[in-house]
Amino acid sequence: MKAIYKQIEDYIFYCENVRKMSPTTIRAKRYILNDFIKETSIKNIKSLSNQTFNAYIAKKSQSGISGRSLNAYTTVVVAFAKYYRELGLATSFRPVLVQKFKERKVERKFYTPEQVKMVLRVADSETGLMIRIMFETGMRIAEVTKLRLSDFDGCKICFIGKGSKMREVYIRNETKSEIEKYIKMNGVKDFLWGATLNGEPPTASTIRRKMQATFLEAGFSGFYPHALRHSFATNLQIKGASAAEIKEMMGHSSIATTERYLHGFNGKMKELFNKYWA
Repeated sequence: MKAIYKQIEDYIFYCENVRKMSPTTIRAKRYILNDFIKETSIKNIKSLSNQTFNAYIAKKSQSGISGRSLNAYTTVVVAFAKYYRELGLATSFRPVLVQKFKERKVERKFYTPEQVKMVLRVADSETGLMIRIMFETGMRIAEVTKLRLSDFDGCKICFIGKGSKMREVYIRNETKSEIEKYIKMNGVKDFLWGATLNGEPPTASTIRRKMQATFLEAGFSGFYPHALRHSFATNLQIKGASAAEIKEMMGHSSIATTERYLHGFNGKMKELFNKYWA
């Protein structure tokens, strides 16, 4: 094995077992670092230079990826280099010379309860439950994918979320009843959505495709599952929840993270004015 691939695996081990980063973060880091090595052909972290790094990022930029993605690539490679610098591996690479890219403002989608009801009318029982749970709890698709019967206690769901944090969320009684019917009808024993031949739950990609097809059938194009998490936060905000309350319900560590989700009043100012002043 080339030294650089061993260095990547050692770094990934550190991120996974010492820093306790999520599986999603680990997958992203491994993908970006392997892509970096493939494109630059460096054989050891010691040979990394700013010239090599800049050429890599320039090539990525020319491929048309967004500033946000370029910043993600930059962050991963710089963190990798800093880790080995702290271990004493000298390199000419200077992170201080690395500049972040300007990111375009992201217009995030969100769905109202009425729109979700429209989608549920065309959804099959399984996909409908996936949508209900995400919309009512703000859970991430990776979290919903791994739900087990043991996670449920009436209307309460307890699970290990991002950052290995134990979280508690709630569903409506109507959704609880639908889940109970689904479990009985499908003979669910462990994972809520069943298991593959190797005993694992279905992938997030499988669930994403099901939901995308359902939203499209209901007339909503461009759906992505995280929009339901944004919808959860936005609808709480519209109903008067404070940022601090929404932070707790979404399981965020920082209120600054929560505030990025509170975008639901874009284009709604006239509606709000009429509501309170007309």
